[in-house]
Amino acid sequence: MKRIIALVSCTMVLFGATPAFAQESETAASSSGSMLVILAAVAGSIAIFLLIIILFGSGRTRTEASVTSRLATYGSASDGSTGIFSRFRFLRKAARSAESAAEKRGATNKIEGALEAADLPLKPGEAIVGILGLSIMTGIVVVAITRSALWGIVAAGLIVVGSLVFVNQVAARSRNRFEEQLPDTLNLIATSLRAGYSLLQAVEAVGQEAAEPTRREFGRAIAEIRLGKSIDDALDDIAVRMGSQDFDWTVMAINIQREVGGNLAEVLQTTAETMVQRNRLRREMKALTAEGRISAIVLALMPIFLFGAISVLNPGYIEPLLESTIGVIIMVIGGLFILVGIYWMQKIVKVDI
Repeated sequence: MKRIIALVSCTMVLFGATPAFAQESETAASSSGSMLVILAAVAGSIAIFLLIIILFGSGRTRTEASVTSRLATYGSASDGSTGIFSRFRFLRKAARSAESAAEKRGATNKIEGALEAADLPLKPGEAIVGILGLSIMTGIVVVAITRSALWGIVAAGLIVVGSLVFVNQVAARSRNRFEEQLPDTLNLIATSLRAGYSLLQAVEAVGQEAAEPTRREFGRAIAEIRLGKSIDDALDDIAVRMGSQDFDWTVMAINIQREVGGNLAEVLQTTAETMVQRNRLRREMKALTAEGRISAIVLALMPIFLFGAISVLNPGYIEPLLESTIGVIIMVIGGLFILVGIYWMQKIVKVDI
């Protein structure tokens, strides 16, 4: 029944797109024709997507559904797929192929770490397929609007770069919040130890009472410990996922204390006070370098703003850069120099403490 509905929908979309193509061929010079070209491109993309679903099938077999329902009692889905990827067989196969290709190139761990830090419920293969699919669709729409393959490629590239920057920014923001919450986390563990709790009970208290993302990470560590992993390895995994050198040193101090003995609560209290002082110094340095960072942002955005303004106010002045091969090469070289300048200015104003 689902296949019949999808086939009918696909047929309707194709019939809806056909008059658009006919109208566009008759009035290609008019503005209405351009709009119909855009609608036809979008309708054609949707039709191709529906045809792929019909050809490759969707949903799971009864055996897969039975196994998934049984395993759902003990955790999440067995294949780890989420959202639309768990419903369509073609998307699942594409995600697995993309993940295998990334694993061969050694990029799986890095992608998975960024997704986990950003708290995005996606596997590396799903993220790769989603970004590529979105970039291709955007490129098709831009080509239909501008009728230029170059701008379509540029738009697709911008979608890929923008998606990567977005994921990295969300992950970096989550890691920064974890670092800021780390002194309070250590104080909570130290207080729990002084109250007579064991280390495992103190970690459980953090997983229940701390703020996000600390609560999420410690809750995951508790789940891993209950499945048989040692507490040292579970805490080490938190340090690796969040990329926290301070927490890595804290785990090292915990391991040393468990081997040679000592007052762990006092050690954690001293470590928390040191981190508070470091965070205060880090904020002071950030305030002192605010002028330089703002100047770097202004200098980085100025060429882009001027290019856009001149393109709107005097398009003929920009046309030689867009229509000639030498002009395109000059723009590419200029863009590379802008990226190098942005990286250089970030290194100048960034102070590691």
